[in-house]
Order: sequence, then structure tokens, then C-alpha cells
Amino acid sequence: MATAQPPHSAPAADSVAPYTSLIAAVLQTQKLISHQLNSALRPLGLSFARYEVLAMLVAAHGPLPMVRIVRALDRHPTTIGTLIDGLEGSGLALRTINRADRRSTLVTITDKGREVATSATRALDAVALADPKVMHRLHEDLQQLLSATRRASTAAPGGRHTTAVELSGGRP
Repeated sequence: MATAQPPHSAPAADSVAPYTSLIAAVLQTQKLISHQLNSALRPLGLSFARYEVLAMLVAAHGPLPMVRIVRALDRHPTTIGTLIDGLEGSGLALRTINRADRRSTLVTITDKGREVATSATRALDAVALADPKVMHRLHEDLQQLLSATRRASTAAPGGRHTTAVELSGGRP
């Protein structure tokens, strides 16, 4: 007959990688924030991922090459294609072949897409995640962490990561 094993105790603090608890906290926070944002967008028929694409299209003030969306959002082309399929199916975006380069696909926001993007931005602005001062400080710290992580990723063997300047077309 098997005996019950005592529950595993947490490893001693000095036996865990120094930033494991930070990484766990960032990942848990990301999960909670994603849930809140998606809940706020669900009534508009959007996910946060679809909103990100819509927001890029609003900011572009014209057709945007699909490859630029892929690079800016750092997602696989198939994922972006699926997101755009959903936006097209909802009448929020249109996909066309680039007349100047038939190998390129352009994505354009529709008037309905612009209206939904505006409503979605309002819905997201209404989501209260934490005290605004805390959020501002965290934003600055997380931007620094992201930059450092990208630098480390680029420095790693075979690591190539697109920078924010590259994504903005050379503008900081």
C-alpha cells in the first residue's frame, strides 16, 4: 500500500535562479491583464490581438503592408493572417494586393473598423489596472526591461530581434 507523500516544500531562496520570482510575477501579471483587456473588448467582437492590428491600421493613415504588421507585432505571418481574416470577416479591415509589388499584401481599415477601434480604445482606457502613478512607473521600468531583454536576445548566438526604430521606419 502506497503512503501519502508530504507536499513539496518551496525551494530555498538561494537555490532558485535570482529572477525566477520576478519572471513568474511578470507572466502572471500578463495573464491577468490579458484577461481583463479581452473581457473589455469582447462586447465589441474583438480580442486584444485584433485590437493591436486595428490600432496599427488607425495610426497608419492608409494601407499598411502585412509584413510590417508581422514585424511590428513580432508574430508569425500565419497568426497575423488569421487576425486579419477575423477583422475582414467582421467588416473592420480589407486586404488587397499591392499594385506596386504584387508579392505584397496591403491591409486597410474600413470606416466601421475605425469606429470600432475608437470604441475599443475607450473601453481599454476605462480598465483600471492599478494606481496611475504605479502604472507610469511600471511602464518606464518594463520598457527598460524589454530593451535589455531584446539586447540580450540579439547578442545571443543566432538571436536577431527587430528594434523599435526599425519598426517605425527609422523614426525613434
